[in-house]
Amino acid sequence: MKRRTPGETGLSRVVKVLESFDAGRSTLSRAEIVRRTGLPAASTYRLINELIEVGFLDEADGGVRTGVRLWELASRESRTLSLRNSALPYMEDLQNVIRQHTQLSVLDGVDILYIERLSVPDAVVNITRVAGRLPAVITAPGLVMAAFADPATQEAVLATVPPRYTSRTPTSTADFGRILAEVRLQDYARTDGWIDESVSGVAVPVRDDQGAVVAALSVLLPNDGKTPRVALPAVRMAGAGISRALGWTSSRSS
Repeated sequence: MKRRTPGETGLSRVVKVLESFDAGRSTLSRAEIVRRTGLPAASTYRLINELIEVGFLDEADGGVRTGVRLWELASRESRTLSLRNSALPYMEDLQNVIRQHTQLSVLDGVDILYIERLSVPDAVVNITRVAGRLPAVITAPGLVMAAFADPATQEAVLATVPPRYTSRTPTSTADFGRILAEVRLQDYARTDGWIDESVSGVAVPVRDDQGAVVAALSVLLPNDGKTPRVALPAVRMAGAGISRALGWTSSRSS
């Protein structure tokens, strides 16, 4: 029998099984879960059956997928759900103006996690999706979140090697100290062609009742040199509206 690795618990195995599902594959076979987790096959099969019994996983198309019970528990008292609900009216107003992609995201580790997105069918290219991730270091919302984060978080983000999407994607973070300083000064971030050369990202901070930056509101627009600049006032207004809905007023000291 394969011995359990030091520090590995039953809970950590449950987490590995659930994390084997990603945005690209919502349904997996049991064998695929074993391969993705690297856990022993027999015990993983038993664990999958137990997760199905409690509703965390469901049988689907010859495999398994995440269950509605998991979504139900995750939605209870979720800070991201409360944030999304507060932001959505302002996002809808902004989307009616820009008619492209309007997104809300939070920083999770060194990644940006997208918790809401509004789009139109003929909008510019967008490789993100709700519950999807991108490295914070190459996205406008990631730069916003990193710029206002604590030093340890900034160091972790800047230690990330930027994945190369286009010829405009930064190849290192050597100059990012200056970039983050500019973001703090301007109160917004802009990335032109970093993920797709035809697309610009513009992001502004979203603050809670204490003034802490808890999320980023961003838009994806044509990288034509003028559209992002023209849209910036609308993005800023929507970001300020969400912050007010969360209890922040500019007269408060941070």
